[in-house]
Amino acid sequence: MIRDIIHLNINVTDIRRSIAFYEALGFRVMHVFGDRPDADVMDGMAFEGGRCRGAVLTLGDHDRCWTKIELIEWVEPRVNPTPPASSHAAGISRIALRTKDLEAFVTRLEENGIEFETSPQAIDIVGAKRFALFRDPDGVLLELIEF
Repeated sequence: MIRDIIHLNINVTDIRRSIAFYEALGFRVMHVFGDRPDADVMDGMAFEGGRCRGAVLTLGDHDRCWTKIELIEWVEPRVNPTPPASSHAAGISRIALRTKDLEAFVTRLEENGIEFETSPQAIDIVGAKRFALFRDPDGVLLELIEF
């Protein structure tokens, strides 16, 4: 029986850039593996015939918070950047993140150079008020939702 989701893995092309991006959203680094993401040495952990390095980031203010993402940069073979997937393609379409004061958060992120694909707009889902869409540095679609 499955009890919960431990983390969502996101392959990235630049671990340092992605950690900084997700930290700007409020995530914090819990654990790093392979080599230190902030080190210059490109030595990685062996996995499935390749080498990678990465970090587990958590969101929330509880030490055992269950909202986690795992960022992985493949050192060998290198991750090939791909064009952002359409919202209509099969697979994971986007990652939705709950926020308070959507307008203020969007403004803060825009002031830090994050571009939004939609401005905050009304949504007709039980309990939800508004949402806004934007992408991470590698094109993963993220959604902010205010309830």
